[in-house]
Amino acid sequence: MEFDKEYLKPDLALVQKHLDAVFQVEGQLMQEVADYVRASRGKMLRPAVVCLVSRALGYNGEGAHHAKLGAAVELFHVATLLHDDVIDNAPLRRGRATVNEKWGNDVAILFADYLYASSFDFALSVFRPEIVQVLTKTTQKMTEGEMYQIEKRGDWLTVPDYYSIIRAKTAFLFSACAGLGAMIAGKPTEEAQKWFEFGINFGMAFQITDDALDYEAQGDEWGKRVGSDLKEGKQTLPLLHTLQQATEHDRAELVRLLGNGRDFEAVHHYVRQYGGIDYCLERAGEFTRAAMDVLESIPENEAVSVLKRITDGVLVRQS
Repeated sequence: MEFDKEYLKPDLALVQKHLDAVFQVEGQLMQEVADYVRASRGKMLRPAVVCLVSRALGYNGEGAHHAKLGAAVELFHVATLLHDDVIDNAPLRRGRATVNEKWGNDVAILFADYLYASSFDFALSVFRPEIVQVLTKTTQKMTEGEMYQIEKRGDWLTVPDYYSIIRAKTAFLFSACAGLGAMIAGKPTEEAQKWFEFGINFGMAFQITDDALDYEAQGDEWGKRVGSDLKEGKQTLPLLHTLQQATEHDRAELVRLLGNGRDFEAVHHYVRQYGGIDYCLERAGEFTRAAMDVLESIPENEAVSVLKRITDGVLVRQS
């Protein structure tokens, strides 16, 4: 997902400076892994949300708390990806070998733990226990989501199951990003809560759109092969809606396909036939509009304008 970085350039440069320091480590193996992970860094969307919400609410950058917390949430995010790859026994992420594939599960877990520790270290540097508590609560929620997904292995998910999992595993971290931005801007609990909800809605729209793109993304920007979720056996919303809506005959055929090679073209035919992609985009649109309602409730400034473009862009992105 691309977004206007010009306004954010100074803030993201500060975030990157903190990240660079974390990825300078002792020991040959640690440095090898650190360099490999750093080379595959993402688009810094989560730090951007922290910085933009804080700026939108009047934070002037004093103490560079936004940059420290931006680094904290990015490290937190990368650590969760490393753990996910171990849990899923994934050989690839975005077309590159995973850390667990190259060095083993022990190295991947330990490096993820190093990143988690570094994330909490940045949070502690802001000297507000409630800031750290946001990350601890997010860790709890994401763990609950992962455990629930493990519990459901081998079962067909329901649409409510899917929403519960992505809320815990994706949306809660975006919620933390937005809420932290409001907190460092000095907003009271009641107003900060509005931003935690903004992040939930943004994150739900982001993940649902991501899952729709896995069936229909176009262009090289997507960064992974279309159909990779299906190949890995992931039950996402386009498929779940299709299974729910299909006739008994078509559902039986879909189940057969899913248990016998997961032919993407054949499954994609049914997903299109039963409106799985359109359904996803409609649901993502509902969450996007709920997030936009929060942005419309505050005075316009440059940070708010960028946030609106990013939020609106969730539905039309190609990556």
